[in-house]
Amino acid sequence: MINIFFNRKNQEDKLENILEDVEVYSCNDTGCNGWMRKDFASEDLKCPLCGDEMTIEIRELPKI
Repeated sequence: MINIFFNRKNQEDKLENILEDVEVYSCNDTGCNGWMRKDFASEDLKCPLCGDEMTIEIRELPKI
């Protein structure tokens, strides 16, 4: 006879992903996927990937 044990504790301990609306800066270049949270944006507001200008937008992201 084989006994199978399922550990439910790990499933219960996982934190829920709480999403919130966050202001982010998104790259203006259509070929670039660069973006960063407003709280972590550089002062010059240049895309860290391509160096293009960035504009502000709202995204639903996990709370940190």
